[in-house]
Amino acid sequence: MKKVFWVLGGVILILGITSYYMTYSKLSAEKNQALKEKQRIENKMNHMTNSEAAKVNQEFFEAFFQYEDADDREKAVRKLATDKAMSYAFPSKAPKKHSVTMRGDLLSLESYSKKVDEKHELYLNEAKIALTVNAVTTQQTLIVQTELKKQKGGWIVDNVQVKGSN
Repeated sequence: MKKVFWVLGGVILILGITSYYMTYSKLSAEKNQALKEKQRIENKMNHMTNSEAAKVNQEFFEAFFQYEDADDREKAVRKLATDKAMSYAFPSKAPKKHSVTMRGDLLSLESYSKKVDEKHELYLNEAKIALTVNAVTTQQTLIVQTELKKQKGGWIVDNVQVKGSN
């Protein structure tokens, strides 16, 4: 009779421990899933706010390197850049009407960003471009750093520096 109680007690103990372990594992898995979902949502929110600046960065490079007429290029870039950035982007102040035919093509752009604070982001960009002057085309790869700042109207390019080329 004592054996039956010991066996029955052991079975109940084992079932209790197993039930506890299964419940604990399930709750732990749900907690981990909830934490992963929270992290995914936070990353998506960060990406959405970063994507606004990234979009302006992309538009800046398209306006700066993708043009049919060099005379209209400065007007397109001015919409996306501060006066400070314009002085870096166009340091030589070219004449209003060019005597040569110039056309630029942005072949590819790869950008890497670093958020400095809520109102500033830095981008390191690898831009592959083709420049055609009087029917002669040359290709080049440029490493360009852009700094964007957030203003009331949105993001704007505030600084442009060429870091290297080949």
